[in-house]
Amino acid sequence: MFLNVVYTNAPGITTNDLRIICQQIRNWRKFLSRPDYRGDNIFWKVLRFFAVGQPEYSLTGEEKETKNERRKFFDDCLILLFYSLGIQSNFVIMGFIQEKIMTQGYSVIVLCNRIVALFFCCAILLCIRRRQPPHVPPFYYHSYISLSNTLSSWCQYEALKFVSFPTQTVCKASKVIPTMIMGRLLRKEKYSKEDYAMAFCLAFGAAIFFLSQNKATSTSLTEHTTTISGIILMAGYLGFDAYTLNKQKQLFDTRPKLSKYQMMLGVNLFSAVLCTVSLLEQSTFFSSIEFMVSHHTFARDTFLLSLSGSIGQIFIYMTIERFGPIVFAVIMTIRQIISIVLSSLYFNHGLSIIGLVGLVIAFGSILFSTYRRYFVNEKKKKPVTK
Repeated sequence: MFLNVVYTNAPGITTNDLRIICQQIRNWRKFLSRPDYRGDNIFWKVLRFFAVGQPEYSLTGEEKETKNERRKFFDDCLILLFYSLGIQSNFVIMGFIQEKIMTQGYSVIVLCNRIVALFFCCAILLCIRRRQPPHVPPFYYHSYISLSNTLSSWCQYEALKFVSFPTQTVCKASKVIPTMIMGRLLRKEKYSKEDYAMAFCLAFGAAIFFLSQNKATSTSLTEHTTTISGIILMAGYLGFDAYTLNKQKQLFDTRPKLSKYQMMLGVNLFSAVLCTVSLLEQSTFFSSIEFMVSHHTFARDTFLLSLSGSIGQIFIYMTIERFGPIVFAVIMTIRQIISIVLSSLYFNHGLSIIGLVGLVIAFGSILFSTYRRYFVNEKKKKPVTK
C-alpha cells in the first residue's frame, strides 16, 4: 500500500517494477557476499567493498580481559584524562577561530572541515596502511553515522527557536539517558538499575547546576516559549545524537576492529557529499569557493579550524572506541560544567548554594559509578575461599 502511494505519480514506474529492482539488488548483494568471490576488475571490487564489505575477514569469539581491575583503573584514568584534555583543548581552539570566520554560511565551513579531515586521515592511512585491519563491514554503513550526525546538528539549531531556556538546559544535561536507551536498542547493551539511577542523578545534578548559574539568562528578551515543535526537535537532537555515538561503537566492536582512521575516512566522505549537495541545492557552492579564493585570511582561518576539528575527531573516536558512548556523553556534560565554573571564577561570579548542590549530585554519581565498575565488580569476581 505504501509503495502504491509513493509511486503513483512516478511516470513509467510501477510497484511490480520496484519489487523486481529490489529483488535484483538482493541477488547482487548475495552474489557479492560469497566468501569465494573475487572481482575480476576494480569496479566490482569497489562495489563489493561499498555494499558488502569484507566478511571473509570477520572473526568470532570474545576477547579475554586479563588485566587486573585496579591496574586497569589507573591506566584508564590516565588515558581518559589525556583524551578529555585533547577534546576540551580542541573545542576551545575551534570556538576561538569560529568567532573570527562566521561571516560565511555554516555549510561551507562544515564542508571545508570535512574535506580537510578527509585529506588528514588519508595521509595517516597511507603512512600506516600495513598496520590497518581489513574493513569488514560494508562501507555504506558510515553513511548512517554521517546522516544521523547531520540531522542531530540540524535539530539542535532549529530547536533553539522553539524551546525555552530551561528545556534546553534539561535536554543538554540528559544526554546520557537517551544514549543508554539507544545502546540497549541498537547494540543490545545491558545496563543495571544502578547504572540508570546514576545516569538520572547525573542529569538531575547537571540540570540544577546549569539552571542555577543561568537564571538571569532565562529571563532575557531572547527567551522562547516551548512549543510542541521544539520538543519534537529536541527529541530528534537527542535521539540522532545517541544513535550516532552507538552506531560508531557498534562498528568499532566488529572483529577485527575497525580503526579510528577508517571510521574517520568513511564518515567524513559521506558528510562532504551531503554538504556539497546542500550547497549546490542552495546555489551557494561556487560563490562560497570564489569567496574563499579571494579572501586568503578567511581561507587560512578555515583551514586552521578544520585542522583542529580533524585532531578533535581523532580524540573523540579514540574515546568512543575504548570507553564507549556513555563515557563520551559524560565527558561532554562535564565539559559544560567546567566551562561554567571557570567562567564564574574568572569573572568573580559566585556559585550559588543550589548550584553547589547540583555539582555534588552530578560528580557524586560519576564517582559512585566509577567505584562500582572498578572496585565492587572486582570483589564479586574474586573466588570465595573457606
